[in-house]
Amino acid sequence: MNTDLARRATRGTMWSAAGTWLSRVSVLVVIVVLARHLDAREFGVLGVATLAANVALQLDDGGLSDALVWWRGLVHEAAETALLGCVALGAAIAGVLALAAPAIAAVFHAPDATPLLRVYAIAVLADAIAGVYLGMLTRELAFRARFFPEVVPALCGGLVTVGFALNGAGVWSLVIGDVLCSGLRLVIGFLIVGRRMVPRWHREVALGLWRYGRAALSGSFLEFALQNVDYALVGLLLGPVALGLYTIAFRVAILPFLIVTYVIAGVTFPLYARITTDSAAIQRVMQLTMRANCSLVFLMGAGLATLAPFLEVLGLRWQPAVPVARLLGVYICFRSAAFMLSMLLRVVSPTANALLRGTWVLLLIALIATVGRTGITAVAAIQVVVAAGMLGASLVVARRLAGISIATLVVDMARAGIAALIAAAATIALHQEVGALSNPTSIGALLVLGGTFCGVYILTLALIMPGVGGDLRRLRAMAGRTAPGASVTAPS
Repeated sequence: MNTDLARRATRGTMWSAAGTWLSRVSVLVVIVVLARHLDAREFGVLGVATLAANVALQLDDGGLSDALVWWRGLVHEAAETALLGCVALGAAIAGVLALAAPAIAAVFHAPDATPLLRVYAIAVLADAIAGVYLGMLTRELAFRARFFPEVVPALCGGLVTVGFALNGAGVWSLVIGDVLCSGLRLVIGFLIVGRRMVPRWHREVALGLWRYGRAALSGSFLEFALQNVDYALVGLLLGPVALGLYTIAFRVAILPFLIVTYVIAGVTFPLYARITTDSAAIQRVMQLTMRANCSLVFLMGAGLATLAPFLEVLGLRWQPAVPVARLLGVYICFRSAAFMLSMLLRVVSPTANALLRGTWVLLLIALIATVGRTGITAVAAIQVVVAAGMLGASLVVARRLAGISIATLVVDMARAGIAALIAAAATIALHQEVGALSNPTSIGALLVLGGTFCGVYILTLALIMPGVGGDLRRLRAMAGRTAPGASVTAPS
């Protein structure tokens, strides 16, 4: 890679990471405010609306935005064709969502979701068109320019949601904020890059874009299904109140995955694509990125599992979500490790990667539809068991296809796990022995215990797995040798 491209790649990774973290912090603030002002049923109704809207958002561009990033031919013709295709697909899917809204709401026993879904149809159309503009910026490695249509709308939408929620708008506060976010993304994207593009049909280009786009769409939709099938089944089988409780626990638990694993995965995927013939290099990169990922995710996931009772800071009505949050904190550790392996498998064998994801989805459906009927705690336990099993399967497949050492990775994960257990034991002991720290509604107690957990974890990890800080520095340097050309789709 030439020096200029490496420099652009490094800057792009930093801008991408900054955008991800700012967006996720905004999401966390929104979740906290909504949890303070909505009850479990309202949260469940909102969960139904956002789940159905997210399905539509996942399909609204038909994979054409990713295909535009990949396209090897004339860029201008591809952009025109992708724009026309996304306008048509976005309008069609938005129309279907609006028309099917009453039926979707009835299936989930949440009739209050009908008007929310119809308004979300506006966001679907805007998002489909904006996706082409973002795709063009990604193709050009213009991540600094992409930062503005990607992050500024998210921050504005979050502020509007918080403002409306504080003024009693209820479930509509999030819908209004999300629609505003999609609209702003479309407007800013158009101002940056869209003025050079006119929707136009080029038949041969369209066929090429669609061939790649349908493959990209199927892969990303399978990942989306893996992230959302639990929501759908909880809503269908247990109702909106249970969905609301499960949603608040999952939304908090998924944050380490979003702010750590997806950022690191964005570096590793294109790097693996360049070293597929060098098994020694693959092993080094896998060990480096897995250590860095697990050291950070285990800190946050195990911390959530330990401090889950403090969900009551958001209100006593969320106490039933505490055992769910504990289990999901463990789940996210397994899930993140498995996802890091999937980045390698996505390069060496997309078919094997798709089969693993498909198996994961089918196992969740089968177990939640049977055992999960007993309640949301059972659903969370199923998530842990299935994630642990699929992590093991991913390790075996990665060893056979890429020759990685399972023992080395398992030892590193075990070390992070031991550090997390020691930190959890110390924190729980302090919580139980000091009366002032035993109140799960106290923000002060949460801060003290959280600081204790972090301190003990970092100290223990430094003793049993030295060199993690160096891993993180090497990972940053590695980003400078990697062009972030291929996208990794984050869960909603």
